[in-house]
Amino acid sequence: MQKSDRLQWYKNKTVLVTGGTSGIGLEMVRQLAGLGTKVVFCGRDPQAIESVSRATGADGLCVDLSRHEELPRFLTALRAKYRIDILVNNAGLGDITDFCQADTQTLLSMQSVNMDAVVVLCRELLPEISRQPGGGILNVGSVASFFPTPGSAVYGATKHFIAGFTDALHGELAGKGVHVTGIYPGKTSSRFLVRATRGKNADWDKAMAADVVARAALSGLACNRIRVIPGLSNKVIVLIAKFLPTQILLRVTGVRTKSPSGQGGAS
Repeated sequence: MQKSDRLQWYKNKTVLVTGGTSGIGLEMVRQLAGLGTKVVFCGRDPQAIESVSRATGADGLCVDLSRHEELPRFLTALRAKYRIDILVNNAGLGDITDFCQADTQTLLSMQSVNMDAVVVLCRELLPEISRQPGGGILNVGSVASFFPTPGSAVYGATKHFIAGFTDALHGELAGKGVHVTGIYPGKTSSRFLVRATRGKNADWDKAMAADVVARAALSGLACNRIRVIPGLSNKVIVLIAKFLPTQILLRVTGVRTKSPSGQGGAS
């Protein structure tokens, strides 16, 4: 079956995409909008939300997922208008800084967006997602989910969480008609790097296009794959990391993270 055929799985469903104003999330919004899918997305920037809504016809909601107190309001506004069939947890924060030099609030915000919001949205929306067969959850991790990341220790740890959480959720919902998939990209062309380095670096060297990653992610969820790792080089990196002793991995990743061009990340 062609990937374009697989994506027909999304037709006539309502999909929520977090972090839908740029990068992989924006590409998913664009691709889903052309499939007869009702797309709802969220972001923090009202102007960006309005721009994406005009360009795609998708509905945008403004929320800062790093602020726990905003989640109940967001969920109330969401439920007032939509019944969500598919949840895409794409929103993510990164910070490429040695841990001892990192800002504490930045670290806490990263944990809130990359882990807490994912758990809350999954738990709160799963009852309606699972009300009938054909629902799904797509969580965006990173190749950093599979090896230590000196120089961005907390970011890497949050992506380790995504892998463990998503795998377990896939197992719990197996046979219940709910698809659960994790997408684990490497270097992807987006605004991630400029944000994670506070403007010091604009983009990764030899980055994968965000639309390619988005298409692989959506196709993987439609097929209910447990893990999707787009790109041969990323598959090789993850395979090598699986067999190398941790001490060697730490040396390798420690050298790679001296330069942002060597640090994998996506969201």
